[in-house]
Amino acid sequence: MRKTILLAFALVAFVAMPAMASVQNVKISGSIDSTWLVRNNFDLGLNNIGDETQNLFITQSILQADADLTDNVSTTIALINERVWGDAGTPNTVDSSTTVDLLLAYVTLREMLYSPLTVVVGKQAFHYGNSFIVDSGGTNTAAPADSSLQVAGDLTKQTTQDAFRFIFDYEPLSIEVLASKINARTNTMTVDDNDDIDLYGVNAGYEVGDSMNTQVEAYFFARIDKLNTTAAAGEFSKADTVYVPGLRASTNPIEGLNVQLELAWQRGNRVATTGTIRDNEQREAMGAQFIGSYQVPVLEEYKPILQYVYTYVSGDTNPDDRAVTGAGNQQQGSTNKFTAWDPLFENQAGGTIYNTLFNLSNAHIHAVSAQVNPIEDVTTKVTWTNMRLDKELRTGQSFAILQPDGAGTAATGFKAGEDDIGNEIDLTATYDYTEDVQFGANLGWFIPGDLFADAAGGVLGAHAEHVATQAIIHGNVNF
Repeated sequence: MRKTILLAFALVAFVAMPAMASVQNVKISGSIDSTWLVRNNFDLGLNNIGDETQNLFITQSILQADADLTDNVSTTIALINERVWGDAGTPNTVDSSTTVDLLLAYVTLREMLYSPLTVVVGKQAFHYGNSFIVDSGGTNTAAPADSSLQVAGDLTKQTTQDAFRFIFDYEPLSIEVLASKINARTNTMTVDDNDDIDLYGVNAGYEVGDSMNTQVEAYFFARIDKLNTTAAAGEFSKADTVYVPGLRASTNPIEGLNVQLELAWQRGNRVATTGTIRDNEQREAMGAQFIGSYQVPVLEEYKPILQYVYTYVSGDTNPDDRAVTGAGNQQQGSTNKFTAWDPLFENQAGGTIYNTLFNLSNAHIHAVSAQVNPIEDVTTKVTWTNMRLDKELRTGQSFAILQPDGAGTAATGFKAGEDDIGNEIDLTATYDYTEDVQFGANLGWFIPGDLFADAAGGVLGAHAEHVATQAIIHGNVNF
């Protein structure tokens, strides 16, 4: 609690200081988001982790200060507290419910060196395209270790990274270069601290300038995990790398219709650990996404919008072919290529059940939605999502269900030869009480498909008690 008070006083003191000549203006803003969360059967009724149920209230508070120092220099700092109501923390330890974390802390330098260049340095938020490949929020399924919101990590607002961004604006062409430190791991004086995880990328976007408002993007991202390059990993170990080139296009062929297509490939080296042996395999995966949104030209007072989203992420073609151990227990690369898609830093489908339970890999995902405004300031939406495996699981393979509270995974059985993961129905409604106050509700049901089997070999989806459900009711105030 003392930490919270000191940080609050420090921010107030910063804001209250007399403005120096070099400070043009200071803006204070923030938000308070209160949520009631109810979840049931997120282990799909298998009771691998007991009767999985959550019923709790959450408050997420953000306080932000923006200062313009000159026309070309500005700074941003923001603090965040995420807490579960009544969470008293662990006795004799820091109370996680009163922990205040640094959410944003970055400097923006415009026209640096020359006019087209903007440089952003520090802890910041960013995303590219539809966040299919890279988003500062990562895979939106985990909260920081000192946050009490680990019990519902997929709802955290701590979605920033420490990064450099170099933005070149040559309108209609824009180029952005990214360098982000994902995990520094060892920072102490040691024999070998070459164990960081880094993210690098280049994203180029071009506005064609035609009547259809066409935009195209080309990008290349690289995640480099050096943990396995230390001496302890062995002479033949390599860094775990994911190289992702990709293309994305968006166009409006007719009035009210937007069509987007994105294709990406993954190459690099995959390092898997089996006991003390580290296996090196070549990556060769593919991902694709199609998005079509149409504002239907009927009943226009209700603003009806239909949308279809198809997402494809490849699975592993030959999971039984792993690297082997050579003479002297030296690792040898597998002759097989690892073809399962790595989720990397995607940030899509937040708030849905399937996004919480499953990694974005080895799947075909079809999502159809319809949205209308039945009355002024109220928006309603219904979404149906179907998920199927890209590559069927084989007998003896394991399958896992992730959990929103970070309690690990719930291993489950499955039916060999089946590819139906399941179906989800989501109902959402939002009410804009004022331009700064919004209320919302999300109700979801996930029905497990034929892939899953109970102890007797029966299909889970045939029984209502195996359906995962959630209700998220929230109110948000911005100031």
